[in-house]
Amino acid sequence: MASSKVTDSLKDNSLGLSSLKDSLEVSWLDSEIGEAGKHQAIKSDCKNISKLISKWHFFNCCDQLNNYIENHPDVKLISIMSGRFARQILPLLSPRENFHSAYVLTIDIKKNKEALGVESKLKGVFNVEDELFGQLRNDLSALFWNEGKKLVASNRDQEAAEYFAESQRLAK
Repeated sequence: MASSKVTDSLKDNSLGLSSLKDSLEVSWLDSEIGEAGKHQAIKSDCKNISKLISKWHFFNCCDQLNNYIENHPDVKLISIMSGRFARQILPLLSPRENFHSAYVLTIDIKKNKEALGVESKLKGVFNVEDELFGQLRNDLSALFWNEGKKLVASNRDQEAAEYFAESQRLAK
């Protein structure tokens, strides 16, 4: 029985059913966040949100983010961005399959909500980092729970357990 699960798991992987932790990445797009040596505390906090995020990127212009997502079709990218950059790039990114969702951090919530309108992948507009990170943790918790259910359905119980545990940790 155990060898059957191992065989099924290997089959799933050979069919390209890699787990989310291999492809889930998060970016932060802001004119200052991408500067080397700046905002180290924030960058450190970001990188410690979840071990299931494979990589964090810090971009300081829309072109960097756009080029990255164009050249990496196999990633599932979540992005935090400033209001100014969100107004410029979110309408271009939203239709892309490998762009998962966006969170906007800005001073003027009302202005950005009005300017962005209804964007299907916009998870929220915030002016407090802790609120944004709280929403991100909640959304990651739900994403990981759903990924765990998919893994169980594929007889990948050990991987599923990792996703369920991380989902519960983030939900606290």
